Amino acid sequence: MSTLKTQALFPTLSAELLRQLRDRGLETPLPSLLNAPETILQFGWGKFLRGFTPDFVQLANQANHYRGRILAVQRASDQRQQAGVRQNTLYTLILRGQQDHRPVEIKRIIGAVSRVLAAEGQWAQVNAAVRKRDLRVIVTNATEAGLTFDPADRRDLSPPGSFPGKLTQLLFERWEATSGQDADIAVIPTELVSDNGSLLKSLLLEQTRAWSLGNAFEEWLRSSVHVASTLVDRIVVGTPHADMLAQECSALGYRDDLLTCGEPYYLFAIQADEFTKRNFPIHIATPNVRYVDDLAPYRRRKLRLLNGPQMVLSTLGTLLDFALVRDVVRDQQIGAFTQQTIWQEIIPAMGAEEETLNSEYARECYQRIGNPTIEHRLEGIRMYLTTKNAIRLFPSVRDFMNQRNDSPSRLLLTIAATLAATLQIQLQDMHADYIATRWAAAAPHSPESTGAFARDVLMRLCESVHEDLEVVSVAPEVANLLLQIRKDGLRDVLARRFPVGQVSS
Repeated sequence: MSTLKTQALFPTLSAELLRQLRDRGLETPLPSLLNAPETILQFGWGKFLRGFTPDFVQLANQANHYRGRILAVQRASDQRQQAGVRQNTLYTLILRGQQDHRPVEIKRIIGAVSRVLAAEGQWAQVNAAVRKRDLRVIVTNATEAGLTFDPADRRDLSPPGSFPGKLTQLLFERWEATSGQDADIAVIPTELVSDNGSLLKSLLLEQTRAWSLGNAFEEWLRSSVHVASTLVDRIVVGTPHADMLAQECSALGYRDDLLTCGEPYYLFAIQADEFTKRNFPIHIATPNVRYVDDLAPYRRRKLRLLNGPQMVLSTLGTLLDFALVRDVVRDQQIGAFTQQTIWQEIIPAMGAEEETLNSEYARECYQRIGNPTIEHRLEGIRMYLTTKNAIRLFPSVRDFMNQRNDSPSRLLLTIAATLAATLQIQLQDMHADYIATRWAAAAPHSPESTGAFARDVLMRLCESVHEDLEVVSVAPEVANLLLQIRKDGLRDVLARRFPVGQVSS
């Protein structure tokens, strides 16, 4: 059934329709939630956040542990915001996967988002919202690439261009409007960056000084803006493509252009102070939302054993023109290579003392990555590919070299494939222009020239994501593998260098 036919046959999800849906076996928001005040400002309205924070906020409201809704802000108006207006910001969250080795399907209408504003065009409304003392939490998801300082950003823009600029301007607006009295606010970043809270706080302070906002505001920023650090984990694939969306809407009996699909599993680990815990108490209703004293073990395990293999699959799958992650997992050659990477390079790099725990978690993660019930598309994962792979693969390379005094050849091939994909495919990537320009200046038949190209690119990535890597040691092998991929193709290189064999787990 086409999307157009679906639109014609079924009514659109709305607050009015919600009354009729409460008797159909769907999980629906309580009527009281739809009148709850805006207590959370959320930077981001992409697929991940639609499947994450609003779900937990709604469950906390349903359990009477919290009262409040989310005001979401996205960069510019688009079809998502327009759909939000049509649907009273209601949308269906469908979670499918395995829990306790049994298939699970949850269909829940989310009503925890009050409205969606576009920063470009509605910034005055965002400013008005942040002045209100009832709003006590800001959740951010500016992606890894968004947590950077832009010295050219200007205070008088509405809004500023950079994410740190936007947030600093809003906090200054709150401070001025309240004279800093009873205006404390929690900021909860969800970007997949190490110590994301510390990084974001440092960016706010840097922006404050660049704009000369004064010592009094800087002191309030230090004492009354409570920035947490977090680790987030849930595979959210967003709205299905047209045919699948039509099928989902047909089964539901209504049109939902914001329908969001993901897995049941989630983890939201938060390292924060008592103010944040008191004003964001969603952990009471959702056991895998956890306030913890130390994020390091959670982050290390998740980044290495879920995000690492996911990026190996996605990078190689991108070069081979795959569309869905589950199909890459099923590919005999790529699937075997990825599992070899996990068991022979990633887990050994983490040390022998936690090998049993890491092995069990790795098996669970690989099953989640290959979840056959969700349509996880590569086009979303490969955005900012070089940055993601630097964050998610460089630590394993570094630790493997320290543990084994050898180079992890499969991880290095994945890094070479990252450069090949960036040169071959038009990717949305902040380093793509630099890589293309630097490659154009290299001499492809000269090992010294291509080695210098790989060294320069890897050093730039290390600086960008604040990761250490023995660049001089690994650059020659990365350059050699890149040349082989460009000459013979990825499959031939894999067959010759890493033949399919027994995977030890």
